[in-house]
Amino acid sequence: MRFSRAQHQQLLPTISGLGTVGITPVGSSVYFTPDWYGAAGVNVGIPIFEGFKFHAQAAEADLRAKASDEQSRALINRIVRDVRTAWLRANTAQQKVSVTAELLQEANTALDLADTRYRLGLSSIVELSQAQLQQTQAQIAEANARFDYEADLAALRFQSGSQP
Repeated sequence: MRFSRAQHQQLLPTISGLGTVGITPVGSSVYFTPDWYGAAGVNVGIPIFEGFKFHAQAAEADLRAKASDEQSRALINRIVRDVRTAWLRANTAQQKVSVTAELLQEANTALDLADTRYRLGLSSIVELSQAQLQQTQAQIAEANARFDYEADLAALRFQSGSQP
């Protein structure tokens, strides 16, 4: 921003001054005190014949400042997107944990029923084995869901910049 302002200030006129005072080594003056002299000058510079160089430099500086602003905005948008995506994944994983917990509860109930039916002689060992398999699969799914939730929660903490 300061560079852009400096480039624009090149378009403004410049005023400079110079003054000098001294002593003459030889001679005297009739009108002034002898042996001294003084001079002053002012220079005004107006940048109108620069071939539009300063205009181009000012425009370039403006465009560079805008590009920098856009890069900052793009970075902010990427960070917001990453945090939002991580939050959605963690939220989905949390819901998956509750669903798999219910699935495990249902598998446990089914196993209890199959075991009771087998003990009463109303079903075969195959039905009991299938119920045990479903319970084991439900336990595995629930453990995987808890692991995925913890991993997604850690990713959310990382993306949001909080402590792990």
